[in-house]
Amino acid sequence: MVNFNKKIDRSENDSRKWAGRKSYFGREDLLPMWVADMDIEAPSIVIEALKNKADQKIFGYTMENEGYIGSLVNWVEKKHGYKLFCDRIAHSPTVVTSLNLLIKTLTNEGDNITIQSPTYPQFVKQIKSNNRKVMINKLIEKEDGYEIDFIDFEEKIKNSVVFILCNPHNPTGRVWTREELSKIAEICVKYDVKIISDEIHSDLILNGKHLPIASLGKQVELLVYTCLSSTKTFNLAGIQSSFVVFPTTREKESFVEELSLIGVHEPNSFCMDMVISAYNHGEEWLEELIDHLRGNIEFAIDYIGRNIPQIKVKKPEATYLLWLDLREYRLSDEKLKGRLVEDGGLALTMGGAFMGSGFARMNIACPRYMLEDGLERLKKTFG
Repeated sequence: MVNFNKKIDRSENDSRKWAGRKSYFGREDLLPMWVADMDIEAPSIVIEALKNKADQKIFGYTMENEGYIGSLVNWVEKKHGYKLFCDRIAHSPTVVTSLNLLIKTLTNEGDNITIQSPTYPQFVKQIKSNNRKVMINKLIEKEDGYEIDFIDFEEKIKNSVVFILCNPHNPTGRVWTREELSKIAEICVKYDVKIISDEIHSDLILNGKHLPIASLGKQVELLVYTCLSSTKTFNLAGIQSSFVVFPTTREKESFVEELSLIGVHEPNSFCMDMVISAYNHGEEWLEELIDHLRGNIEFAIDYIGRNIPQIKVKKPEATYLLWLDLREYRLSDEKLKGRLVEDGGLALTMGGAFMGSGFARMNIACPRYMLEDGLERLKKTFG
């Protein structure tokens, strides 16, 4: 059994979540529960792979080996029932890197790109930085979660070149159903709109089952560019490893050529061995992690319901992120952030960054003692 509740110290870790408190929030004495990485050690088998690589003592230029892409193919087929083809998969440093280059290669300046709000902030940033136009399909907020407004979705899609899907959805934690994904696919096929599918959280399913949208038939598959990574799953964000799955080998080759122009087309000396180890031997660790995350979510929702009922929160179906509804306080995001920082000593990501003003995103992927501390700080702020 893995002890996910052991004491951790990231003060010397060069962590953006911890070392960045001063620059992002103005103070260093905050409990950071904002950046979406885990305050949990990576699997021991992955640490061993890193040590073994370090023992080789030579770190020259690298190139992909068959095991790197192959480990992803085996993992996706085993976990999600979808068979990928090795020759249609490209390494990329990060999903955000992939997103940027896919926008450049699939669209022209001035083109419309549809996203759904609330949304991962990098979607908006990468669209705007490339001089494309953002089309917003606002999700419908229901008592038991968020739903897609398909009437508005079709209106936006018919005037777009690309749709960026987040499945599972960040920050709401929705796992889109087969019916929902099939409707998305049907509309995108109808208007010949390409789909960039960010599936980085696909292994962190708490309730339900992840369905890759590209698995919904050949017509859909030819429109989908799927972004995947081991980094959310196994807490490896700092190793700079992700993948893009392309409809054809020709499009993959074009993407790799774009990556080579900026010199990031090859994985670094350590990431391949770590990813291979994670995908080939990390499944049992992940199952235990999911149990820990479920327990943390249950604990947090129960605590908030009993101690801070003004804050509303729906149980996520995936991810380790809670989407806290603070609208009952009738404060701006700036004032909410100020109270969290000054009164609670707590660093959260405010909802405005996700096009969801009045909300805050709280990361519960941490030891229980840290979660208890964070919830007490939240109560101190608003209780």
